[in-house]
Amino acid sequence: MDDDGWRETHGEGVRPFTPATLSGWEEYPALEVLFPWGSLGITTNRSWVSSPSEKSLLQRWARLVGEQDVEAKARLFKETRDRRLDSRAACLPGFPHPNRTIDEEPHSHPRRLRIALRSFDRQWLIADNRVLDFPRPDLWASLQPGQVFLNQQSSHEISSGPALMATALLPDTHHFNGRGGRIHPVLHPDGTANVPTGLLRHLAGVLGLDEVTAHDLAAYAVAVAGHSAFTEHFAEELLTPGVRLPLTRDPHLWSEAVRVGQEFLWAATYGESGVPPDASASEQDGAGFSPGDPRQVRYMTPIGSAVPDALTYDEENNTLHVGPGTFTGVPPGVWAYEVGGMRVVKKWFGYRKASPTSRKTSPLDDTHVTSWPSEWTKELIDLLSALRRLVDLAPAQQAVTTKILNSPVVTTVDLTSAGVLPPQPRASRARRRVVLDFDGPEQQA
Repeated sequence: MDDDGWRETHGEGVRPFTPATLSGWEEYPALEVLFPWGSLGITTNRSWVSSPSEKSLLQRWARLVGEQDVEAKARLFKETRDRRLDSRAACLPGFPHPNRTIDEEPHSHPRRLRIALRSFDRQWLIADNRVLDFPRPDLWASLQPGQVFLNQQSSHEISSGPALMATALLPDTHHFNGRGGRIHPVLHPDGTANVPTGLLRHLAGVLGLDEVTAHDLAAYAVAVAGHSAFTEHFAEELLTPGVRLPLTRDPHLWSEAVRVGQEFLWAATYGESGVPPDASASEQDGAGFSPGDPRQVRYMTPIGSAVPDALTYDEENNTLHVGPGTFTGVPPGVWAYEVGGMRVVKKWFGYRKASPTSRKTSPLDDTHVTSWPSEWTKELIDLLSALRRLVDLAPAQQAVTTKILNSPVVTTVDLTSAGVLPPQPRASRARRRVVLDFDGPEQQA
């Protein structure tokens, strides 16, 4: 008890019992107060409702609604407390479903939506509230042009990879790295910025800028926290989940971080958000490279029709082998890219190879593609290209983050003194669009 290994703990009450940090971490505002409305992602509680293949989803649905035996149908559906064959659920905002139960549903084509199942992994979901236990209607209502969903690991420590991810698609509850996470939309459902009142105006004043937008703040956030050097620098602090952001007072560092972050968002969202790095990139579909660019991923040997069960990497030749197929121009950093311990390329392939899923919740999960779809080849090239851009961007992120950490910042105390923090009451709740009916204005359901 008398040795010199003891350290003072922090002075806050409701916090894990951890030592006070020596890095300045405690002074930085938390992501969850800068973007106060947060939510878990879609929680389906049944894995058969999502798939990398739309065809598989349609086959699963046809088998479910065509089953005549009630007990067998219940097993296929995977009944839970919140969703049963005879459940009647309200429609999701913008995604109506027929006014009947699943038990009454005839053969029909369900509506599908592309979602972000895992970081960089775009899959398809049956967009029907009758088969989703906890769809998070506010997130669905917030889908709109310009929306970006920031995602941090909120329930487990982060030991490797970026501490913050982003997607323009509706995220699954395990989107970050397969182990939960917390979603922070940049925009509310009504289109307003998901930030505390006065924050953007205060930052603009500190920086001497005419305007700071919520998208600027999102780009800044991923520039600073969306790379492995940030996670390594704050390894001890991130043992307690939750990202904090050092907000620079230097307008030049701010502008540089926003520029880098916009490129990050563009790559991470496959060109759906952010700003492309150059004119040639803006002309591409997704985050790919122009023909002739030395960074272009090349599909050299066909995968063939069968779904391969092996994925290997040849570091000496920068070549990814997908069964008999080969993709060249894949640097080691792309192959090794991970988010919270999840190897992105391996995880992407694991959801597509012809083997029983580890997430099996129903016999419907066994319905899988029997041949390799050509669109998966393109998706893999898109994935490898996006990761290549982020690997190449990481040194710039590290450089600007290092400069920010060594310069004056806007602290939580500063924002509290300015009346920006804590966020006003109800700031953590989604603001819905207002619609008019014959009885006057009311919140959209």
